[in-house]
Amino acid sequence: MDNNSIKENISSIRKKKGLTQEEMAHSLGISLTAYRDLEKGATSIINGNIYKIARLTGVTTEELVLGYRPEQSEGNIEDVRSEYGSKVENLMTRISDLEKIVASLEETVESKNEIIAMLKKNIDGKR
Repeated sequence: MDNNSIKENISSIRKKKGLTQEEMAHSLGISLTAYRDLEKGATSIINGNIYKIARLTGVTTEELVLGYRPEQSEGNIEDVRSEYGSKVENLMTRISDLEKIVASLEETVESKNEIIAMLKKNIDGKR
């Protein structure tokens, strides 16, 4: 997520909550100029202010950064572990298969390089 998206989210949420830039600056304990720089993206906001702004506007930091509230999972942690565990196993199997293919291709390249070297030697010997 870039500063531009975050500053737009902050400005949008502030306006939805009916807060002015002055109120935000005062509540955050910073100058109005410093707050305006946050909303303009002139200042990096990935610092302590992001938590204060989220708290002040009554939204989560995720919502402030992403621009929406992420869905909450209704499953339990074991379901998530199981789902991702099987995905990781599948990926590991695919990686292993790809490593075998790469090794085979490397052997092919090496044998072709040897053939090329022999042909060059043969050509140079005939000259």
